[in-house]
Amino acid sequence: IVFDWDNWWAAEYSAGPSKLIDYYKEVFQYYKALNDSNISVDLVSVTDDYTDYKLVIAPLLYMCKDGFDEKIRQFVKNGGSFLTTYFSGYVEDHDLVVTGGYPGRLKDILGIWVEESDALPETESNSFVYKGKNYSAGILCDLLHLQGAEGLSFYENDFYEGMPVLTRNQFGKGTAYYVATHSEEAFYKKFLGDICEEIGIEAVAKTPEGVEGTMRENEKGSFLFLLNHKDGPASVVLEKDGIDLLTEKTYKAGDRITLEKTGVAIIFTEK
Repeated sequence: IVFDWDNWWAAEYSAGPSKLIDYYKEVFQYYKALNDSNISVDLVSVTDDYTDYKLVIAPLLYMCKDGFDEKIRQFVKNGGSFLTTYFSGYVEDHDLVVTGGYPGRLKDILGIWVEESDALPETESNSFVYKGKNYSAGILCDLLHLQGAEGLSFYENDFYEGMPVLTRNQFGKGTAYYVATHSEEAFYKKFLGDICEEIGIEAVAKTPEGVEGTMRENEKGSFLFLLNHKDGPASVVLEKDGIDLLTEKTYKAGDRITLEKTGVAIIFTEK
């Protein structure tokens, strides 16, 4: 996930179109959706190298700095997946507006053109359906036109009913996604889960809700950390052979490990 301090400042001190725009919260929504699914996330800057990543997410990228668009253009052309959202591509490094429509320098990668945005009051929302479920659309709703991209979901209400809210664009060997509004936690988890499944990004462990799984690796092998945040016991079925370094108990793939309230396990698997 791309996090840019200059963009944070520029987006939240812009003159509009909504005082409800919150860069930190938008980034956190995407981070939480992945983290809760036990998919490891790196927070990177706009200057980092993305070569080794399958998916780069840049939520609410109001300030698209010089060179970033070309970096993403090559990343997607070479087979990477990129996702950005509403209120992106408006200004360059000096906070000067980019002319020619939005999302500015990212238009060709995303295959869309944003004509305008509907800023909604805090008490109002639009809606859309994704994979058979209804989700809210709030804060800003981009009114966009497809210029090569495919519409995955569409607004259900108001004068822009039927306009795309989720898009996907094949660009070179890769794919670029656009989320034209702010939605709810369940949507982010479902949508990002589908993208990760499609491009082969797997969770480090399958755990029940409230149990966190994270992985560390070195030259000796892998270390699966399981942390139970629930108020009661929880169990996890292990996918690989290993030994719990805290209890020295050995497990086989398919065995179930039980964690007490606030329990922790560290499962070591040799290379």
